[in-house]
Amino acid sequence: ELRIDPLFEHEIQERFTRRGIKMAPSNIKQAAIIPSATAIHNARGTAPGWWVEKGGHILVAMPGPPGEMHHIWHTEVLPRLQQRATGAIIFSKTLKIFGLPEGTVGELVSPLLSSANPTLGVYAKADGIHLRFTAKAKNQKQAEKMIDQGEARVRSILGESIWGTDNDTLASVVGHILAEKGLSLVVIEYCTGGLLTATITDTPDSSAYFKGGLIACSSEALIAYGVTAGLIDDCGAISSEVAQAM
Repeated sequence: ELRIDPLFEHEIQERFTRRGIKMAPSNIKQAAIIPSATAIHNARGTAPGWWVEKGGHILVAMPGPPGEMHHIWHTEVLPRLQQRATGAIIFSKTLKIFGLPEGTVGELVSPLLSSANPTLGVYAKADGIHLRFTAKAKNQKQAEKMIDQGEARVRSILGESIWGTDNDTLASVVGHILAEKGLSLVVIEYCTGGLLTATITDTPDSSAYFKGGLIACSSEALIAYGVTAGLIDDCGAISSEVAQAM
């Protein structure tokens, strides 16, 4: 037997309202949970997770999309389990930096690297440099407050070089800016197999701003999309000049 969680029913309705889409009655089932479960908030999607305690055991069910599952695990499930196990929680927050090398970032934040609680680590990743704060406290609110102080110092040092936090991706941050400004996006790709489009559409609610894309796999296709044959001959199909013409 399933019951509808009224809080999550309201959240689902709000998501559709913000996107200007009429919600189908079938979407309500995403707010359904079993009677023994407590709903786990899902900030990245419409379906909640489930938290069930029975017979001295804890059962957790999370939505399947990786972006939603990872976010729920790190922000909701893991802190609860840690608090049960130790009487304290370990909470982390990551700041993502672009445009500065690892060594430079390390030097700029070096006064904070000796802190014992929260700790601060510097990591080189595919999307830039990550600064990860980790705090241990009695509860998440206290841990967040400890990290907030360090984060404020880092933001005063690095400023606009910080482009996101935690599970943010470049695609999700750009999408948020587009949605905020009421702008839309279309793309044309060459020899990517649709990788850029896939990256964009992997972000929840991307349909609010992404209108579609074209994938070209030959010079003939580029010409059909408006690139001149002369430019392709002079510069090559894979060139900045052709990319600008696209």
